Order: sequence, then C-alpha cells, then structure tokens
Amino acid sequence: MSVPNRTDAVLATAFTVLGLVQVTIWPIADGVVGHVYVLGTTLPLAWRRTRPVASALVSTAFWFVPTDGYPILGFVSVVLQFFALGSRGRPRAVVAATAAWACLATVVGTLLGPESPVAAIGAAIAVVAPVLAGQLVAHLARQNAELERLATRLREEQRRAEESAVEAERARIAQELHDVVGHEVTLIAVQAEAAASALRVAPDRAVEPVEAIRTTAHRTLAEMRGVLDLLASDDGVHGATEDVREVARRAAAAGIANELTVTGAPDERQERARLAVNRVVRECLTNAGRHAPGAPVTIEVAWTPGAVRLVAANATDLVAVPAAGRGLTGMRNRAELLDGEFAADVRDGRFTVRVELPL
Repeated sequence: MSVPNRTDAVLATAFTVLGLVQVTIWPIADGVVGHVYVLGTTLPLAWRRTRPVASALVSTAFWFVPTDGYPILGFVSVVLQFFALGSRGRPRAVVAATAAWACLATVVGTLLGPESPVAAIGAAIAVVAPVLAGQLVAHLARQNAELERLATRLREEQRRAEESAVEAERARIAQELHDVVGHEVTLIAVQAEAAASALRVAPDRAVEPVEAIRTTAHRTLAEMRGVLDLLASDDGVHGATEDVREVARRAAAAGIANELTVTGAPDERQERARLAVNRVVRECLTNAGRHAPGAPVTIEVAWTPGAVRLVAANATDLVAVPAAGRGLTGMRNRAELLDGEFAADVRDGRFTVRVELPL
C-alpha cells in the first residue's frame, strides 16, 4: 500500500481523534458501530492524494450505515476527499463512477438516518461540488504547465535564433572579406612575381609592378574599410559599385588574362543580382590566378528579362572539382541566397563555373 502524504496523515489522525471523542461522549449509533463508522470514514483521508479512488470508495462504503448524526468535521472531510479525487488527474470515467457511487451512498445513508429527505440533495452536492472544483483546478494546473512548457520552448528557440543570427553574421563578414581581400591579395601575388622576375633581368622594369602592388594594397585597405561599413549598415547590397568590367580589367592588368563578354545590363531593381555576379566573377578570376596561373579565363555574363546567366571557364590540370573551399562555397551560397543555381565541373581539361540567378 502506498505511503500516505504526511499532511494528510496528520489531518486524518486529527479528524479520527476528534470523531472518536465525539461518539464516545455523544454516541451516534449503538455499541461500537459509531466508533467503527468514525474510523472507516476518517482514516482513508490519509490516502486522499496518493490513492484518491480507493480512499473515496472505502470511506463512502460506511455511509450506508444508518446513524443518528455525523462525526465532527465530517463535512470538511468529505470536501477534502472528493476535491482530491477530482484534482489528481485520474480518468474522468473513474472519477464520475466514484462520485456516482458516493452520491448513492450519501443519499441512501441520509434517507436511512433521522434527517429529512431534502438533506439528501445537500449531501449529494457536498460530493459533486468538490469533485468539479478539483477537476477545474487540475485543468488550470495542466494549462499553466503547458504554457510554461511553451514559454520554455519559445525561449530556447529565441536563443537558437540569436545564435544562428550571430553565426550568419560571422559567415557574412568572412565571405565578404574573402571575396574582397582574397581577390586583391591574388593580384598582389601576381604583381610581386612580375616584379621579382624584372629585378633579376631588368631592375628598371620592376618599377611598374611595384607601383601596381602599392596601388593594389591601398585599394585593398580601402575595400576592407568599405566592406566593414557595408556590413555595419542596414542596406547591405548598396556600396559595391565597381562594374564587373572594371574587375576584369584590373585582373588583366595584374597578369590574369581574361576575356569578358557582357550582354544586356541590370536595372536598379536588380542590385542584389549585380553584386552577386560581381563577386562570382571576382572569385573565378581569383581562383584562376591561384590555381591556374597563366591560363586565360573566358567569362560570359548574359542579362535577360527573366534571369542572369554567368559562365566562367579556364584551362586546368584538375581531373575533378576540388573539395569545396570557401571560394566555391561562397559562390554557391550567393546563388542559393537569391534562389539561383550554381554548378562547377571539370570537363575536357577545363574548369567551368555556371551560375543562374532569377530576376
């Protein structure tokens, strides 16, 4: 048998002692019947929370015994017991059956006693009302628990959203810096190679590539500042105003041979697509300068009413597309961010990047 709740055990003991004293001084039945009645109706109160159905059934079984009165605090005992029955979360059918049994016992016991038949109605209400009140309290408790669970889940989702936003911002900063700095540093590396070669054979010819390195370094610093300003602003797509033709021209001047063909042009509503094309062309030229120096790059950009298509290709010694680094991943992410498509493949000794963005 389950251990009774300590508070309920104290209540049951107090009610039992008071009831036994009462029936000893003022008997409610002949012989020991009154004492048995008190014990049977008050002791089960100790298990009203741990075994509410059994407690109610046992105590109400004694209500069929006709008596000339009730134990002291008997009404309070009934209220406590049936409130627990309604609030402990038992199946409704069990609660209803137990309450019906208790009402039957109450009505029969009252009719067999000295009270008027009208008292049977009050006795039944004394059973039903606490059960309904207990069920209401249990329902409110379940609602509060559900609200607390939802609030906890919402806080957790908000925390995850904040973490995701931070990670996305970090990735955005890293990608922008990679796109800008990576391209310019590649130009510096190519120009430095030219300067080193010139110093070995004709030092006076090294002035031009060294000057180009200085110019590129200053431009890189300015673009880094521009990227940081761009990321700090709310309107992140404006500011990178360099035309794709200028990107190709500077790459060619640095020694990355390329042939750019542009058909059509974006309008002011297609700034995001223009910026994405600009960045992808930069990355294609940067990759060619790093991994296929000396190999000319052919770039085709076609602006149409429904989409912009970009194809960049260069000769390569690769036999397969390399594992996705930050460059390829960045191009793919830019395309997917605008609901576009990205593909890279190696075929017949040429590395080709294809990007299509809807407009």
